Amino acid sequence: MKRFLASVLFLFITCSCFSQELNQYKYVVVPYKFDFLKKHDKYRVNTLVRHLFKKEGFEVLYDNEDFPAELGNDRCMALYADINNESSIFMTKTSIVLRDCSNQIVLETPFGRTKVKEYAKAYNLTIRSAFEAIEAKNYSYQPKEKKVIPPPPPPVVVEETSEKVTVSDPTSMEPVTFKEGDEEVVEVQEVEEKEMATTESKKDVLYAQPIENGYQLVDSTPKVVMILLKSGVPNVYLVKGQDATVYKENGKWILSKTSGNGTKKKVLNVKF
Repeated sequence: MKRFLASVLFLFITCSCFSQELNQYKYVVVPYKFDFLKKHDKYRVNTLVRHLFKKEGFEVLYDNEDFPAELGNDRCMALYADINNESSIFMTKTSIVLRDCSNQIVLETPFGRTKVKEYAKAYNLTIRSAFEAIEAKNYSYQPKEKKVIPPPPPPVVVEETSEKVTVSDPTSMEPVTFKEGDEEVVEVQEVEEKEMATTESKKDVLYAQPIENGYQLVDSTPKVVMILLKSGVPNVYLVKGQDATVYKENGKWILSKTSGNGTKKKVLNVKF
C-alpha cells in the first residue's frame, strides 16, 4: 500500500513539474514536413498536430512561416514539436516530442499504438492517443518573470570653483627637442599597436566546421567555442547547452542569448 501511494505521489509531482514547464512557452513550432513522411501533410499529419496544439491554447506556427517579432527576437519562447515514429508492418506506433531552443527534450509523450492497417486512420488514432498526455497538463501560458534591473545611481554633481587657472603664453614656451632615440621608440610603439590589433581581430574570427546536424565554431587556437544545431529554419541555429540562438540578419551572424536579465545580442565574425 505504501509503495502504491508513493508511486501515485511521484506521478503527481512529475506531472505538476512538466505542467509548470509547459506553461512557460507561448508558441509551438511544427515542422512543415515530418522526416518520416515523403511530403507535407501526408495523411493529414501536419494539420492534425497543428490543430491539437491550437486547441490546447498554444500559438502554433510552421517552421517555414514568418515568426512574430517577439519570437524572432527570442526563439526560446517556443517549443519545437516532432513525432517519434517507431511503426512496423504490424503496428503503427508514434509519440510526440517537444524540445526547447537548446534542442533539449522538455516532454516526450507515451506511444500511441494501433493495428489498424489504413495509414491515414492509424496515424490519426496514435497521434491523438499520444497527445492525451499533453492535454493532461492543463496548459495555460504563464510568461517567465523578468528581473527588474534597478536604475543607475544619479551622476555626482561637481561644484564649480571660483579659482582662476593661469595659462602661460605659448610663445614664451621653450621648444622641445626630440632625439633620434625618441623617434625610434614611437615607431616601435606604433608597430606594436598594429600587431596587437591584428592579433585581436584574428582571435575574434570563428571558423564553422560541419558536424552531424550542424556546425562547431572554433577560434584560431583552435578551440571549440560553441556548437550550433540545426533548428529546421534556414540560417537559424540553436546553441547546444545554452539558452541561445545564432541567426543571420542583414548579412551578419547574430548571437541572441537569454538570461535572467533579458536578451542580449552580439555580432559574431563567422567564416563558413
